[in-house]
This record gives sequence, C-alpha cells and structure tokens, in this order.
Amino acid sequence: MAIEKQPIYRRLKARLKELATQAEFNKKLAEENFDKYLRALADLDNSRKRMAKEYLEKENEANRNLIAKLLPVLDNLERAMGQAQKSDCADDACKTFVQGVEMIDGQIRKLLEAEGLKTFDSRGEEFDPTRHEAVLAIETDQHPPNKVLDEVERGFVFNNKVLRPARVTVSKQSARPEPAARIEDEDDAMDRAAAEQEEGESSE
Repeated sequence: MAIEKQPIYRRLKARLKELATQAEFNKKLAEENFDKYLRALADLDNSRKRMAKEYLEKENEANRNLIAKLLPVLDNLERAMGQAQKSDCADDACKTFVQGVEMIDGQIRKLLEAEGLKTFDSRGEEFDPTRHEAVLAIETDQHPPNKVLDEVERGFVFNNKVLRPARVTVSKQSARPEPAARIEDEDDAMDRAAAEQEEGESSE
C-alpha cells in the first residue's frame, strides 16, 4: 500500500512557521542581550565616573591638608615684611634682602592661588561664625553690633570652602547707664508706695 505523501506546500508552510517562531525567539533574545549590554556599559561608565570623582576628592583633600600646613608660613612671611617696612633699612644689602623675601612671598601666593587658595577681607562684614572666629568683642556706639572691626589673623578659602576662618575683633552694643530721670521716677514711686502703706496702717 503506497504511503500518501503530504503536499509540499503544507510542509513548506509548517517549516516557515517554525522558522518564524525561531526568528521571533532569536529577535527577543538579541534584544534582551543588547539591553544587558547597554546596562553593563552604563554601569561601567558610572563606575568610571565614580572612581574619577573619588580620586579628585582625595587629591583635593590632600592638597587642602598640605596648604593648611603652609598657612602659618604665609603668616610669618607677611609679619616679616611688615616689620621690614617699619624698620629703617637704608643699606643696599638690607633692601635687597627685603625684596627677595617679597618675591618669595609673591611666588608662593601665586602658586597657591593657582591651586584654588584665596584670602578674604572681613573688615566691615557682618560677623559670620562659618567665616570668622571672634577673639575680642569691643563695646562701641560707632558701629552696629556684630560688625567685624579688624582682623587679627587673615582668613582663607580653598576651592570656595573656608580653609581657615579669620580671627577678628567684633563690635558689641555698649552698656548704657540708666537715665537719671528714670531712676528719680522709680524712687518717687517707691516713696509714694511707702507713704500709702503707712497711711493704711495708721487708719487701721
């Protein structure tokens, strides 16, 4: 008995359906793999950025610590130049020495400014505990309270953050004596109260 053969178009249709199903599966698998690839690429980029940021923060902190240790050197150079300007430096050797110190101070300051160090002048500003450290409060009627009158030690910022607050003198309101007229009024009031009390006791 002869085996009935399936028509060719039915076999092709079944094969095409099988291939379409396989193609759809492969497409979905490719999309999933591509999505995973993009996620992995984004994670790698974020990791790279995070490591770069942490490196810059550590470098910035190291620079900040080093520059903070150099601030007393700048203070001493500034004091030395101030004393040299006050003294009578007549001979050429002394003048040359002072000029040399001034050049060294200028070079150090320019180098540190290029790294992000800046000084700020506090005179006349409102006292700010994040920028100022009060070492003396002076009573005065010439300035409103909490005004910076003078700097004892200059303040510095590094990359827009306070590295060392300025040590300053601050104004405060003067203690004003009580007006004489008011004192007299209070005395009169006390005398009247005492007299009224005596009258009340005598009437009883």
